[in-house]
Amino acid sequence: METSQKIHYLSKQIETARSNLEKLDESKSNFVAVAAHELKTPLTLIDGYTSMLIDVIIKQNNNDLLVYTNGILNGSKRLRAIIEDMLDVSLLENNLLSLNYQPYWLNRIVEFVLLELSPISKGRDISINIQEFEGYRLINYGDSEKLVQLFKNLLINAIKFTPDGGKINLSGRKLPGFIEVLISDTGIGINLEDQTLIFEKFNRLGNIALHSSSKTNFKGGGPGLGLPIAKGIAEAHGGSIWVESSGYSETDFPGSTFHILLPLLDKIPENKK
Repeated sequence: METSQKIHYLSKQIETARSNLEKLDESKSNFVAVAAHELKTPLTLIDGYTSMLIDVIIKQNNNDLLVYTNGILNGSKRLRAIIEDMLDVSLLENNLLSLNYQPYWLNRIVEFVLLELSPISKGRDISINIQEFEGYRLINYGDSEKLVQLFKNLLINAIKFTPDGGKINLSGRKLPGFIEVLISDTGIGINLEDQTLIFEKFNRLGNIALHSSSKTNFKGGGPGLGLPIAKGIAEAHGGSIWVESSGYSETDFPGSTFHILLPLLDKIPENKK
């Protein structure tokens, strides 16, 4: 009887703790959503007034002030990107992300992302190589804008954790009903116990104080939303993402390989039209 009562008591304690954790996580998610929405209004004002100020400075031909105002504008653009990521996370957590299904070609999405990231990869002397595979140029159906975001987040992550002069390879294969894309890098790798944690929101590995403040410099900083968003976009399409790495080392650089699995469709799904 005494043992039974203890088990009952402990079960209630565990249930209470679980309920409190769920409420805490819900409150955190609500705070993120509200904060992101509220930040957009003042940020729009900053962008607007800074743009007007730049127009005045250009007319006055004051190059010194132009450098400062462009710095403000670049900072606000980076802040806006973080806010948009926060909103995306909020939508994904509440299953509110809507996909605009249209025909797309994987090779065009990848080429578009690589073109956008070219200045960054060249600046870091990182080569990005594509090994074409069956299905790479096939027509498929999905939200091309969200898929661009997915591959951009994964490639930025690969660039961030690959040292200057490293390599990133993109390959894949056609599977029954799916396309699998692999993004491999010669970076610092990921410990086995951390390979699921990296897909959780606001989760950043290592000592944050030692990270660069840049989003794309080696071990650059960031809010830790890129990989969770990429995972959410893949799952919203009916696919998945996972990572493989033999471990973490800043001397041996074991690298990482991210697997992206996307459904191969011959038409827009009936419930998505």
